[in-house]
Parts: sequence; structure tokens; C-alpha cells
Amino acid sequence: MVRLLKHITPLTSILTCFHLYSIPTANGCGGFWCNNNLRLNQAAENILFIQNQNKTHPLESTVTAVVQILYDGPSERFAWLLPVPTEPEVDVSSNEAFVRLMSSTDPQFVLEEHWKGDNCQFVPDKKNKGGDVMATTEESSAGTEESEEDVTVIKADSVGPYDYVLITINPDAESPAKVAVDWLQKNEYDVFDSTATVLDPYLEKQMMLLAFRLTKGSDDAADVGSIRPVVLTYKSEKPMIPLLPTAVAANDDMGIRVWVASDHPVYPVNYNSLVLNEALIHWFDWRSTYNDVVTAAANEAEDGQGFVTELALSTASYKDAIFSVNDEEWWKNFQERYVKMEPTDSNGFDAIQEASWTVRFWDGWRETVAASVLLPKDVSLDDFGTSPFLYQDQVQVNLTTFLQLLEINVVLPLKHTQDLLNRQPHLTRMYTTMSAWEMTQDPVFDSDELLPQVSNVHTANITVHCNNDVTYWEAQWTIHLSGGGNITGVGRQFWPYLVGDMPATSKVEQLSYMGASNVIRDNQDEILRTLEKGPIDRTSGSYRSCLCVCVGKLLIVASFLFLIF
Repeated sequence: MVRLLKHITPLTSILTCFHLYSIPTANGCGGFWCNNNLRLNQAAENILFIQNQNKTHPLESTVTAVVQILYDGPSERFAWLLPVPTEPEVDVSSNEAFVRLMSSTDPQFVLEEHWKGDNCQFVPDKKNKGGDVMATTEESSAGTEESEEDVTVIKADSVGPYDYVLITINPDAESPAKVAVDWLQKNEYDVFDSTATVLDPYLEKQMMLLAFRLTKGSDDAADVGSIRPVVLTYKSEKPMIPLLPTAVAANDDMGIRVWVASDHPVYPVNYNSLVLNEALIHWFDWRSTYNDVVTAAANEAEDGQGFVTELALSTASYKDAIFSVNDEEWWKNFQERYVKMEPTDSNGFDAIQEASWTVRFWDGWRETVAASVLLPKDVSLDDFGTSPFLYQDQVQVNLTTFLQLLEINVVLPLKHTQDLLNRQPHLTRMYTTMSAWEMTQDPVFDSDELLPQVSNVHTANITVHCNNDVTYWEAQWTIHLSGGGNITGVGRQFWPYLVGDMPATSKVEQLSYMGASNVIRDNQDEILRTLEKGPIDRTSGSYRSCLCVCVGKLLIVASFLFLIF
């Protein structure tokens, strides 16, 4: 079977304008090491907001943002900058939290099968009927008040693998944005000169600037593999993504995925809400077309600014999605067992070995091991972590230090992220893609008690037209969409409709408070008319010629890539 290459949107970081951020390339698993990057969905940027509203005193409301930082480059060049309205509390989370949250909330497209006619050849076991089309995912200091001309340092501190600084800029300075960039560069925060052009809108509102870099120094230096999500809590009534700086380095159709936990379902205040045309989704392999359909849908929004609400449900369904009951039980038993043991090197090694099977995917694991073992001079941490049993009798392990750091660096950040999610009764997940020229305003989100729930599980009925001359996989089928309309096709490999055959949205609307909706575009009638006509014949005339040429070029490229890798 020839598998066509599909486009994956390049990685660029939300809330920054300096580098293209991506998780460094994973080298695989071995010994005590296993790179969590193998399990991350790297097609989009991810943010989890917790909206903590104070109805009595709105100005006392807070927002907590858990932001996944994706970076590609040398550690000494890492810099991350974002504007904040007030001085934030700063902490770290774990990439494993996003791995698990993604898995629990991903869209699912489920078909209920019915067979018509004689049995097809090689029909799947009825107990597993529909298994091929049910999509699931398996894949987690004291403040200072120094002033230097027009820059005031409010706080300088460290958290996890980062050094960070919070600064304010004198609004009466000749060029506040240039002052900020010059100061950051002077203090070894590697930001672009062009950053100044996108900071102006935030500095005009007298917002603070929070800058991060990886900890430097021979003993405590952090590398790119140490990068982990940051947790920020600050005063604000509504979650907002400072998207304008992203335009400086954004690639086309950059994915933006947002979760918001709040008192009610959440909607984008100043962006359109998009309802996808499910006829364009490849129901047998939804991931192969989903991102392209979302991109086309976002392009149908006003100014290319719109979000698809993928889920809006009770957080009770996700009370252990990030840190489960099994995790809690494992950690309790692990602590009880090893706290009672004599802190010998042998017991310390056993503790590291046992913990590695559960938490080696989690952020902070490598740093915890590094701080707990004393290695011979000729043995590196990579040597030990990759082949631990070769050096078991040569290393000294501080069991007490290991248990303490395992809790602080590895376990608690994941558990605390789950606790944040559980604070609010509703969880909403939204997704879009945007290009630089579409990033002209920062998206703002708010909750509304009159908004309906939205399930991430999409269902439809499929009738498989069987006969003895074809296999189950080659048979003709008809899918009956829940929103109306039928899709007819043959076989499971290719989807009969492509983006461009019909609108990518069934509806584009602007939501507002108290459930109000202004329908900007309703495409349902046009979609139904297209479905009634049936799929376009793509095997005749000029289309066949184009298809052959295009596929030929793809095969040449695929062959070239195969030779390289």
C-alpha cells in the first residue's frame, strides 16, 4: 500500500517571538533514560488555562496558565518572553501532563456498523466490529527592586531548569520596547532585535515582561532536554493568549490548542466559533485529514480568526486524566517501601531502577538521578543512565536525596497540574491553526452558563454493502451523518471528498455572553446539496493526469527521504 505523505505544521511557540520552538529529537529508550518526546503530539502548541473567577470582586480574579514550551536550538540560545498584566506566581509542570490530557480529550470518530447483503470475505470478528474505525489515542527568591535607568527589576529568581526575571519599563522612555530588548540582551536573554516591534501594544498598557532562560553555570547548567512546561498564576478576569509576538516567527497554519477549566463552558470572545463539516473528515483515519479540515475551516472565519470547540464537558470525567488513582497508589507504596530501608548504595540503585519503569517519561527524572548519584570520574551520566547495570557496583547512590527530589521534581508537578484542573467543574478544549498575517489580535476566552456541552465523541452509522466477490475492506459503504447527509465510498483507504469540494465549516458564528449567537455563515444546505450529487470523479480527464504526476512526485520525494534516513 502506498502511503501518501501528509503535511505537519511546523512548530512555533505561542507567547514568544524569538525562536522556532520544538522538543529536541528523541534518541529512544535505554536503561534509566527514555525521552518523553517520543510520545508528544508535536503538531501544535498547547496551553491549559484555569479561570478562577471572583464574582464578588472581579478584579481579584486570577488565571493560571500551564504553557508547554517547545524549542529547537542550543541551550545557550534559549529565551522565552511574555507580557503579563500583574506579577505572577511561577512554577513548573510536566510535559507528561499534556501527553495525558491530549490522550484523554482527543476527538473520536466512531462508526456503528450495519451489514447489507451477503457476507463479505474476511469479515472482522463481530466482537471487534468497528474497531478499525474507532479512533483512540495511546500515547504526560526574594523580590528585588533594582532600577537601571528605564528598567525596573521586580523579581529575579529560578524555578526548575530556568532562571527568570520580571521587569517593568518606564512608559515615558523614548522607545520602551527598544529599552526592554536592549536590557534583556545585555543580561544574556537571547532575544531578537525585531522583538521590539511587537512589544509596543503590551507596554502601552504598562504590562510587565517575564523572561526565561535555561540556568547557566558549570554545575547547575540545564540543557534543552530539561525544558518543561511553566505554570503562571496572575490577576486577570479572563484567559488571554498574547499572540501578537508569535507572528514574528510563526510558520503557516501553526496549530494552537487551548484547554480552559472554568465554572462553565468557555467560548472565544473575540474570535469566531467554528463547527466543522464532518463530511470532510476521513472517518476511517481521522488524523490524516483533521488538521487540514481545521485549517480550511479557520480560513473561512472572519480574518482567519476562529476556534473549533472540540470538547466542553464536566471535569469529573477527567479527574484522574493527568495524575491517576494508579499513580497515587504507586507513589504511596513506593515511598512507604523505600523510606523504611537502610539508605545504602544498593537500595538506592534498586529504588532508581524501580522508579524508572514508571516515571522515566516524566520531566525532572534525569535531573533527579543526576543529583542523587556520585559517578566515577571516567563515567558520564549518559553512560550510567543508558547501561546502569554495568556501573552498579561503581556508583554511590544517596537514597534519601533521591526520594526527596523524586517527589519535588518529578511527582508533585504532575500531581499539582491535576489538582489545578480539578478546581473547576467544566473543561473546554479548543483548536485552530493560524498564519502570521492572521495574528492581528490576542484571543480572549470567557465562560457562559448557557453554553451547551460539546462531546469529543462523534458518531455516525455506516452500512457496508457486502457480496461474496469483495473483501470487507474493498466493499462499498454508506455513512449516514448525524447532522444529515450521506457519504458513499468504496474501500477504506481513500476518502471520497477533499478539502475544497465543499465548505469546511457547517457553521461560522460569533458567540457572546448569555448564549447569544450571531450566525455569520451557515453552509449546511450547500453541504447537503454537494453530498446529494455524490463524490467527484477523480479518475478521468485532466484530474487523472494531475493525480499521476502529483503522486509520482511524492513517490520520488519519499524514495529520496528513504535513502537519506
